[in-house]
Amino acid sequence: MHFDAEIKNIEIYKNQERPGFHDKFHKVRFLLQSEGIKPMTVDIWVHPNYPEENMLKVAKTFLHRRLLDFVELTSGDIYKPEEVDAIWQSVKPEFLS
Repeated sequence: MHFDAEIKNIEIYKNQERPGFHDKFHKVRFLLQSEGIKPMTVDIWVHPNYPEENMLKVAKTFLHRRLLDFVELTSGDIYKPEEVDAIWQSVKPEFLS
């Protein structure tokens, strides 16, 4: 089973106050959309010392790491896809049969 998912860079805010830091950072906002999940935004902070032409790629790299962290956090006590399908077959409504 495959779900459509998309990550878009929607905004870049330059030289923003970052809580807990003295320096200003660039905030790169991404929109994450996936079937069955309410769209959400994720803000990634990038230090302005990174060259501007690399800012988006650096932000995507940081986002990638955070998404991998989420995968790791959720992969502990989960079903295998075939187990989920077996459960669904026993509970799915008749009109979907």
